[in-house]
Amino acid sequence: STGTPKKKEEPMTSETVVFWGMRLWQVIGVFTFFLLAVIIMLCCIFRCRIPRTKKEIEARHTQRQAAKKYANTLESVPPLNELTEIPGEVHGPAGGEKKEEVPTVSGKVDTAQNGKKDAKKEPKKKEGEK
Repeated sequence: STGTPKKKEEPMTSETVVFWGMRLWQVIGVFTFFLLAVIIMLCCIFRCRIPRTKKEIEARHTQRQAAKKYANTLESVPPLNELTEIPGEVHGPAGGEKKEEVPTVSGKVDTAQNGKKDAKKEPKKKEGEK
């Protein structure tokens, strides 16, 4: 009991140096600023915003209802190939008749360009060959 008494630690105050020479209040301020910046960035990215008026809330509700109704309507529409099917039409190459292509301007231009390319692709004879 004659030994030296243990030194009491100083109580933690706002002026206590925590690390890097920064006081406790400065560390809390930097951390709070960083946390606020992250929250603001997340709100901007995900566009979460609390509606301010009753009118905005009702408009958003009406918009969601219209979107649900539209999605349900799209589910009930048959696929496109069923809509464009002609009754009595025979499908595939075993059907006998080949479908006629409807002539279009782009089709005519393509065939004209292909004809020009074929003429250019004729093999040239070398001088040594006869």
